[in-house]
Amino acid sequence: MYYKLDLSWEPKIIGVTNGIYQLELDSKAYSKKEFEMIESVFILGDLSPNVENPDLDFKFYFKKLKKAKKTGFISFTPNFKNGHFLVSDDVVNIFKRFHLQHHKYFDTIVYDSPTEILDNRYRLFYMPLQDWDVIDFENTIFSSGGIGKHPGVEQKFANEVEFLNFKGSTKVETLALSKNFDTNLDLFFTRLGGIIISDGLKCALEENNVTGINLTNPIVVLMKS
Repeated sequence: MYYKLDLSWEPKIIGVTNGIYQLELDSKAYSKKEFEMIESVFILGDLSPNVENPDLDFKFYFKKLKKAKKTGFISFTPNFKNGHFLVSDDVVNIFKRFHLQHHKYFDTIVYDSPTEILDNRYRLFYMPLQDWDVIDFENTIFSSGGIGKHPGVEQKFANEVEFLNFKGSTKVETLALSKNFDTNLDLFFTRLGGIIISDGLKCALEENNVTGINLTNPIVVLMKS
């Protein structure tokens, strides 16, 4: 079994009521040239598949919102292309025991204010998107509708062109992956389904009481051998 890895939005978990983020990137921590580089690579850049991890020896500075709690996974603003969340060093150590899609960690400093003792126990988790070639559309099952009293309708698409041309919203019921996909992965990021983790990784995160995530959405994943 596989599960979607969603960040928690519950105020009792993340401490804030915005339901979106706990931290804000501190633009004042950088020179104008440095921040323009961050914008071009991480904020304004394309959500491109299979891009190389940025070869940057860079440190990110984030300010914690007033009531935000520090959790194992931490959300932030603005949205980074392929930069999904911050993870604590404890989470990094759990990840080391599993097979993750190619990724990179960036050093990160978290603080309430510039005068607070700086917390360097977090890393920005960067993981590029995998492209359409890992999707087996022939066996992937979607549903549309299902709002109110209207039952959901099963949808099938021959390829990404048919899928992208579909007029309406869809939900992935069964995600089928092609022979181009590495079946050994415990964590991966595809165009369909978002970030997905294996049952084994889910259990490890739960056994270690890792906070800041919601792992209650199972997804059926089929893989070609």
